[in-house]
Amino acid sequence: MELIPAADLDQALLTATEDIYLDAFPAELRAPLDDLLADDMLALVVDGRPAGFTVTRRLGPTGWVFLRYFAVGQRGSGLGSQMWRLLCAHEQAAGHTRILLDVEDPDETGIDPDEEAIRRRRIVFYQRLGAELLPVRDYSPTQPGGHPHPLRLIAAGLEPDGASVRDMVLAVYQHRYGTGPDDPAVRRALSTF
Repeated sequence: MELIPAADLDQALLTATEDIYLDAFPAELRAPLDDLLADDMLALVVDGRPAGFTVTRRLGPTGWVFLRYFAVGQRGSGLGSQMWRLLCAHEQAAGHTRILLDVEDPDETGIDPDEEAIRRRRIVFYQRLGAELLPVRDYSPTQPGGHPHPLRLIAAGLEPDGASVRDMVLAVYQHRYGTGPDDPAVRRALSTF
């Protein structure tokens, strides 16, 4: 089992990795494959076949990365935990000290109980692996065609770096979503902790 840069995969393996992506994410949350390849897309290869993938993007000069996508083809098999550990080792070896990601908020009003349970399980998955749910509420990306649901921000420290929650929020908004500190959405998020 290893994480391999998607750019190094032959066409058949890349197509199989893309199939996992298409199965894991609804159309409104997908970016074109070329966009993913422009970031750091890694395929989890098990016995010569893709079993999952990750996509990260550097958060400017912070030394941190943002996890855009993380999915395995077979949930509940332990592959997600193994892939997370491989990803953390990969990012640490690359000199990154923190992984940040956002997930859909399980406290969103009006969602059905099954969706709420899925969202809570997702958060628990990352927490079980050492990540922390940040105390940021009213966190909403502001990019065009932004996410249709409220989100929560999660951080996984790979090395001690003295980062504050404020630093992390500003880095994600600026370097992931292109939004400056004076934007009303950023000010709202910063006012919640």
